[in-house]
Amino acid sequence: MMTLPILLSSCLLMAQPRVSPPSPVFYLSGPEIVKFAESFGSAAASDETLEQMSRLCKETPSFKPNNLTAFEENRSFVYAMSSVSQPDGNFADSRPGLRREPAFRLVRRLIFLKPSTFVVDDQLEVDPSTRGAQWLLYSRTKPAVSGQLVRAFDEDRELLCQTLLPQRPIRQIGQQRRGVEQAQGYVLRVESKETSRAARFLNVLQVRRRGDSVSAASAELVTQDGQPRLTIKTDQHVFSLTLPPFQMDAGDIEISRNGGTILLARRPLPSGKLPHGVKGVGLLEQWDVDYQGKQPPLWDVGRPSGDLINAVESGTLRPGRVVELGCGSGTDAVYLAGRGFEVTGIDIAPTALRLAQQKAIKAGVRVRWLLADVLALPSLEPFDLIYDRGCYHEVRAINFKAYLEAVGRLSRPGTLFLLLAGNANEMLIDYGPPRVTEEELRADFSALFDFEWLRESRFEIARPGAIGPLAWSALLRRRSKP
Repeated sequence: MMTLPILLSSCLLMAQPRVSPPSPVFYLSGPEIVKFAESFGSAAASDETLEQMSRLCKETPSFKPNNLTAFEENRSFVYAMSSVSQPDGNFADSRPGLRREPAFRLVRRLIFLKPSTFVVDDQLEVDPSTRGAQWLLYSRTKPAVSGQLVRAFDEDRELLCQTLLPQRPIRQIGQQRRGVEQAQGYVLRVESKETSRAARFLNVLQVRRRGDSVSAASAELVTQDGQPRLTIKTDQHVFSLTLPPFQMDAGDIEISRNGGTILLARRPLPSGKLPHGVKGVGLLEQWDVDYQGKQPPLWDVGRPSGDLINAVESGTLRPGRVVELGCGSGTDAVYLAGRGFEVTGIDIAPTALRLAQQKAIKAGVRVRWLLADVLALPSLEPFDLIYDRGCYHEVRAINFKAYLEAVGRLSRPGTLFLLLAGNANEMLIDYGPPRVTEEELRADFSALFDFEWLRESRFEIARPGAIGPLAWSALLRRRSKP
């Protein structure tokens, strides 16, 4: 693979003038895109998908094979996001007399829409002195520009590329040697002349057989409600995606047939790495199916938890930044938002989050919804309050160490943690969640938290007149020192 610069800077003495670094470069291999579509275009999940998606991300130097920050595979699409930044995470220090390496954050968002269409969303935040960024697409054969499309051939496959951002790109085609032992090829160079802290390249690529009668995919990018919305139409499908800048949100997706039948109702894109591979995709479908029926699951009672209401109305929990782990369809998160809390709701079931979004809109409140695995969370700032009604007892047997690490990262000294969990003292009913003893619960959390209270309660359930399972209601406070 050829070596391309991402950001280069000279180490200068303080007395020397500052030299503008060269253009940041994003790179993508056309043959690798074709290869991926041929291998992973079916609805079936694969244990190789994550590794191959990682390879497409690291086509741009500086991305590492294992630095995916978000990933999901399902029957309709594959999503991956990879990000690298300067270690301190800050932009270049602007204090007089200092000459430091320009800081940057570089993000690649890849969305493979099965069976043959790619969205490549490359975004960059960089020192404003950096010259215009570039986006390169490698091809073994010389690409041809045809209106808005660029066409390249790879053996018996044709690769089509349409650039949507920047809006007025400068496109050039030139020869490029990829390495000493590799054959010479060609590069499509897309350049943005804008000099700013942000640059974005949004390209839609489609793979089809040479001479195939399948129509070229059409792509349109518009701004709706302040958000960039991308619509891609193929012979069979219409893909609708909301793709806000990476700092704001993960966005969402909807897929329908050309005739209008919804195949995938609008739902969030992932903010973290979800379980993957054949087994992982099966688990995701199993967790999501509970929210797809006409009747809610047993634990989704449609009203806020009594324990939560009592803690808020008594003043024990005061408005602040709160994260709910395993928020489900969002009833408790929406309640907290309505009481003045700044709420982040996290769940692994996309259908649950779609329902939660609808509840928040109906209630007129704002909640940040994240599709993520509690055991593999994205980077988040610590919160004032952690709330968990039923997540801990489900994941405890899977990977409690990862769960404890998660609540550790989400908390700081003084953070409160309201936890509702299955109680092993239950003697009346044989249904309900996994159960823990008082000794187990105390042992699990005493290394990080002090117990403000630990008392028995009962879960409400969506079964009129039925008694809910016995629960533990625990309020914990993060101690200053472990």
